[in-house]
Amino acid sequence: MRMSLLIILSGLFAFQAFAVNEGLRFHKASLNHQKSMARNLRIDGSFRIMDKSLFDQKFDHSKPSSTKTFKQRYFVDSHYAQNNNSPVFYIICGEWNCAGTGSYSSVEAMAKKFKAHLVALEHRFYGESLPTTKLTTANLKTLTLESAIEDLATFQKFMMEEKGLQGKWISVGGSYAGTLSAFYRLKHPELVVGAIASSAPVLMKPEFFEYDAHVAKVINKSICGDKVREAVSLIEAKMKTPSGVAEVKKLFKADEVKNDDDFLYVVADMLAAAVQYGMDANFCKILTNSDDLVAGYAKAGVSTLNSMGSTPLEISMQSAEKVDITSEDYFRQWMWQSCNEFGWFQVANGAGSETSRSSRIDLDYHAKVCQRLYKTAMKADGSMNNEWYYTLFNPSVSQIIFTNGGNDPWLTLSVIEGNRDTNASFDLLMMDGAAHCNDLATGRLTSVIAAQSKMTAIVSGWLAL
Repeated sequence: MRMSLLIILSGLFAFQAFAVNEGLRFHKASLNHQKSMARNLRIDGSFRIMDKSLFDQKFDHSKPSSTKTFKQRYFVDSHYAQNNNSPVFYIICGEWNCAGTGSYSSVEAMAKKFKAHLVALEHRFYGESLPTTKLTTANLKTLTLESAIEDLATFQKFMMEEKGLQGKWISVGGSYAGTLSAFYRLKHPELVVGAIASSAPVLMKPEFFEYDAHVAKVINKSICGDKVREAVSLIEAKMKTPSGVAEVKKLFKADEVKNDDDFLYVVADMLAAAVQYGMDANFCKILTNSDDLVAGYAKAGVSTLNSMGSTPLEISMQSAEKVDITSEDYFRQWMWQSCNEFGWFQVANGAGSETSRSSRIDLDYHAKVCQRLYKTAMKADGSMNNEWYYTLFNPSVSQIIFTNGGNDPWLTLSVIEGNRDTNASFDLLMMDGAAHCNDLATGRLTSVIAAQSKMTAIVSGWLAL
């Protein structure tokens, strides 16, 4: 999941996680878009007042004797809770600057219904939870899945023992944070009675060609698919000369993107974002109504990014080269996780009508990116599935809700009906016509509303146990 981006406000409180590219890394930018009253008001209309604090988190969980720590930010909102024995919705923040407890309006609705506390923990190496501000390869060594899971456990024990929150805890996350939520329940069933994993990719693999196949499937429903492939072919043709490269990058407002393959990835991401978040109709309308397909694709792509508050340079691999970071930076960290553990590299799905991107966007391109960024070879090879993914289907693992939108390209890496392995103890909720993490927002689609109703009923059962 290299990316994450958008929040579309549905009414005042709706939320939509955004996750494009291999890192779902646009999610941070999307949360930063909540500069309106939607961030400041709870769903009951009261002003949101959160207890924002810092926790001394263990820097390296693999070294029990080490006393080195870093400051990890967390948020607490007990507005709906009755006492310390009230339930706790444990909001897991992923690869972004954590916005606190108000990001998921549907979760807040459950907190109101069940009179629960809301607790959010920021992910190590993101936002203000930075062990270091210089992200050299050596400094990134403890940015791992295992560390993130143990951070959650260590902090929860602190909240239970030192802050007295003794009620039943339920972990919640969307996108990569949903991955963490599922794996947290797997590794620490003694701490959480259940987990909500929204649009959560849990199968790790380097070549995520299924993503491109899904994008192609969506745009192939009309002449848009052929127009996209023709436009990509024309772009590649223009890029055979230096003058052509300069011309097409200028058209896409991507003059600052130096590497040509990075630029072709940006081109692919523009369309991917539109498809993943239900903006493909507008993208295709602009493209197919243009006499100049390259100019039409550029106009549609830039329009998509503008609606998400981003730029071609910001979504390019080039932006991950920055070593000195602030709380607003996230891409270098996410690419480290992608290169070393998850993969999820969105490669072209072969050639022909079942793809939407340049064939130059393959695994070799991503391997070169990993080498370029960290001066080390790509390590993500799917081997971590033995410890994480496959163990999810042990009969002893239970009480995880996996929700997915039918229009979300990431669903093939999640747990869905009829897809690879399954577990009878899981609740698998599919939302027809929905996009990535739609269930974490205030529901508008019938399928989303139905899934949220089922989710609430399931959570009620967990809390009654």
